[in-house]
Amino acid sequence: MLISIAVDFRHADVATREQFHLSEERLTQLYRTARTETIREAALIATCNRTELYAWVAADDMAEIDKAIQTLARRWMRTRANGEELLRTATRRYGAEAARHVIRVASGLESQVLGDGQILGQLRSAYKRAAHSGATGPVLHRLFETALRAGKRVQTETSLLSGRHSIGAEAASIAHQRFGSLQNARCVVVGCGKTGERTARQLVKLGARDLVLLNRSPAKAESLAAAVGGRAAAMETLHVEAAMADVVIVATGSETPILQADALRRTREACGTSGYSLLLMDLSLPRNIDPAVLELSGVTLVDLDTLHTPIIAAEEMRRNSVPEAERVCEDEVADFMEWVETMPARDAIRPLREALTEVARREVAWAAGDAVAERTATRIVAKLLARPMAALRKAVKRGEPLDAHTMMLFEMFAPTRPVESRASVRARARLTDVAAPADSPMPSAPRGARMVSSTSTASVAVDR
Repeated sequence: MLISIAVDFRHADVATREQFHLSEERLTQLYRTARTETIREAALIATCNRTELYAWVAADDMAEIDKAIQTLARRWMRTRANGEELLRTATRRYGAEAARHVIRVASGLESQVLGDGQILGQLRSAYKRAAHSGATGPVLHRLFETALRAGKRVQTETSLLSGRHSIGAEAASIAHQRFGSLQNARCVVVGCGKTGERTARQLVKLGARDLVLLNRSPAKAESLAAAVGGRAAAMETLHVEAAMADVVIVATGSETPILQADALRRTREACGTSGYSLLLMDLSLPRNIDPAVLELSGVTLVDLDTLHTPIIAAEEMRRNSVPEAERVCEDEVADFMEWVETMPARDAIRPLREALTEVARREVAWAAGDAVAERTATRIVAKLLARPMAALRKAVKRGEPLDAHTMMLFEMFAPTRPVESRASVRARARLTDVAAPADSPMPSAPRGARMVSSTSTASVAVDR
């Protein structure tokens, strides 16, 4: 059964969510230990607004599934006590509900910003990370492939992504509303990833002319600065740049706050800017701005939770597209669940498919060479097994056991002994030539050899 354990902005505030955030090191450890005899596959999605773990469990009994969830929670949080705390906060989903949720996430229907255009890329990156770790398998591959396809369909077939559709763009809009005009405001963007880039571009679009960009990789800051007409600065000057700014928007992947309250206070005093207002916006999870900055005079702090209220108003223009997007998602959910339901049929027919593919591959190689054998054999077997597979699917839906069907197909089609490839026949002939005396007569071809080479694949398999 497909299961998920999720902590997101709808059920947990940013302070709670960051407790369950995983660093790269801990994510590697999770993937290394998550799989068990029951837990066959696992993949984790992490964005600024959610951390969700998906798994395929080889069990249908709820007691076994609950044990698997307990195991995953302990692997996620390292200890039993912390795992229990996670499960008290997390939302659990099973089967079609879990599939529907990740498909809706990919489509932007579950984002803090309705139709968030960044979520699809984040989902794709998370799945690639899981796949490279070796923690995924055919079920999660199919699930994420379906989710990504649904997201692309929503992008192209609906208007859900019209207008502003990212946290960065909304943050820039809030800064613009706060000052009325950004033309005379110094704006600092810390972090030049996708969120930081969208923030910077939206600030420029809204009139910002004094834009400073900082990034751990200086080249990235310089590249973005050249693209938007801003100025790049070194990360070591962060507190100085923040002290001299009107707006600072932070969107980095740091595991700890990089903008510290004490350092900012001292720098503002040294620069003589303590009496000026400063808007700080933290778009990161875990938070990258020390919450203690709220104690500083003139400083306003906006974090992901604070952003939620104004974002709701901006969603109205996209809400008319929600029903259409939901129809796309339901189509994809139905497709995935049908694939899951017919897994027993595919498993039952797999040995026969492999046996027939091997026969077809060898026969095609005999006639046309190894270069075209693999692809042609696969196509031949797919056509041969289309009707048997359809019959097995119907049997699964009727709740019938598949053993009798499978055995009948094997008795009808499976080869009784291996078939020699043309390459092995040639090799054997060469060995025969070497072993025979020079004046020995050439061995005559076996009776029926010419007839066999021109018969059908099924006849060859039987004759040999």
